[in-house]
Formats: sequence, structure tokens, C-alpha cells
Amino acid sequence: MRKIIEDYINKIQELEGIVGKRLLGLFIFNIILMVLILMRSAEYFAPFFLISINFIVFVCIILSVPLLGIRSKGIFSIALLFWLFAAFLRVLNIEVWAERTAVYAYQAIVVGVILFIFENIRSHKKDSNT
Repeated sequence: MRKIIEDYINKIQELEGIVGKRLLGLFIFNIILMVLILMRSAEYFAPFFLISINFIVFVCIILSVPLLGIRSKGIFSIALLFWLFAAFLRVLNIEVWAERTAVYAYQAIVVGVILFIFENIRSHKKDSNT
């Protein structure tokens, strides 16, 4: 029992360290998300640029990389969740949202592949320098 409690305390301390490193990025991410949603609801750029939910999701996927430190594995996990949710909506015959969610999955896959390529290029440069 004592080992379980010690492991739990160690995991909490590890999570506090991770959150502490990314707290400013998380704050900026949430502010940008709120501003985009408010601008969409007010139709701020309505005649010139449509801020749609699709645009907001795509911006959030892209911003999660520098602000939250998500790697390609995390982006692919998000794409998998979108894809599974799209299949679930398709089973429920909610076609419009299933199609939109499939588009979100595709966007996440594209961002994940680009990020994966950059990560591999960076790792090969590190390997060649050492």
C-alpha cells in the first residue's frame, strides 16, 4: 500500500512539473480559442473571411504544437479520436456532423504527417551532429 501511495505522489509531482512548464502556453491557447469563438459568434470578418468551426479546429490543431508541446503521436491520437467519433456519428445517422468530424480527422492527419516529417528531419540532424 505504501508503494502505491509513493507512486501516486511521484506521478502527481511529475504532472505538476509538466503543467508548470506548459501553463503559459495553455493560457495563450485558451485565450486564442475563446477569441476565435467570440469572433465567430459575432461574425467579425463576415463579408471578407468566414471564421467557421472548421477553421477554429484547424487553428487549434496547429497551435497545439508550439503552445502545448504536442508531438506527432499526440496529433495522430487526436485524428484517431475524430475518426472514431465520425464513425459513431455515422452509425447514429447524423451525416452532417459525421462528415465534418471526418474533415477534422483529415486535417489532424495532415498536420500530424507534416509534424512527423519535421521531427524525423530534426532527429537525423541530431544524429549526424553527434
